[in-house]
Amino acid sequence: MSSDSFEAGSPASVSSTREGDVRPLSSVRRVVARRMTEAWRTIPAATLYRTVPFASLLAARERLAGSSRQKPSLDVLITILAARTLAELDLLNGSWLEEERAVLVHPQRNVAIAVDTPHGLTAIVLRDADGRSVSELDAEFVTMLERARAGRSFLADVADATFTITNVGGLGVEWFNPIITPPQSGVLGVGAIRPTPRRERPAILALTFDHRVADGADAARFLRRLAERITEAQPGDFRRSPVATPDPHPPSQHSDQRSEPSPEPEKGSSD
Repeated sequence: MSSDSFEAGSPASVSSTREGDVRPLSSVRRVVARRMTEAWRTIPAATLYRTVPFASLLAARERLAGSSRQKPSLDVLITILAARTLAELDLLNGSWLEEERAVLVHPQRNVAIAVDTPHGLTAIVLRDADGRSVSELDAEFVTMLERARAGRSFLADVADATFTITNVGGLGVEWFNPIITPPQSGVLGVGAIRPTPRRERPAILALTFDHRVADGADAARFLRRLAERITEAQPGDFRRSPVATPDPHPPSQHSDQRSEPSPEPEKGSSD
C-alpha cells in the first residue's frame, strides 16, 4: 500500500470527514435533535396518508374574516377540527406507559402547532382546543406566536401538548412523514393545498401514530373523520363547543415563567 493511501475506517479516513465548517447547535436545536432521535429509536411509528378537499374550509375561513378581512390562521382551524376528532376517537390523544404496558388517555385536547422562528423550531400549545371558539384560540395563537418569534415564550405556551400539527404546505411541500414528539402518540402533517380544475383545493394529510397505542384501523378512522370535518366545514363549526374539559393548569398560573421553545416537527407557514 502506498504512503498516500489508507484503509476504510482508519484515522485518516475518519479525519477526512471533518473537513468543512463545524457549526455548534443552539440549545433549541440540541433539544430537537435529542427528542427526534428518541422518537426514531423508541416509537414503532407508522404513517397514513389521505387526500382531502380543503375548498369548504377555505371558504369558511373567508367568511369568518367578515368585514375586517382578518382571516384566522388555517392552522388554528385545523387544530379545532383535529381536537374535536380526538375527543371522539381518543386513543391518539394518549401516551404509552412502558412500565405498565398501558395507554394513558389524556382528559384535555392540548394541540401543539409547530412553528418556525428565528430562534429555531418551537410548538405553540392551544389548550382545550376542542371546546373554545376560533376567535379566542386565534387571538391566543397570535400572541404566543409573537412571543415565540421574540424568543420570550412562557412555559405554558409550549408545555403539556397531547397531539401535534405541523404544516409545511406554505413552503410548497405536498407530503412528508412527520415524526412524533414523545410522549405524544400522534402528529398530523399538512401538505400544500393545490389548485385543481374542479376547485376542490386538495391537500395531503399525513398522520403518524404510535403503533403500540393504536392499530392502523384506529388511525384510519381518525383520519377519515377529520377529513369529513374538513370537507364539510362551515363557519358555525368554529363556535365554542360544549365538549371541552377545564384545564387544571391554566396558562395564567405560569404567565411569569419562561422556557425554551419545545421542539416539534417542521412547520412552514402559520398564516
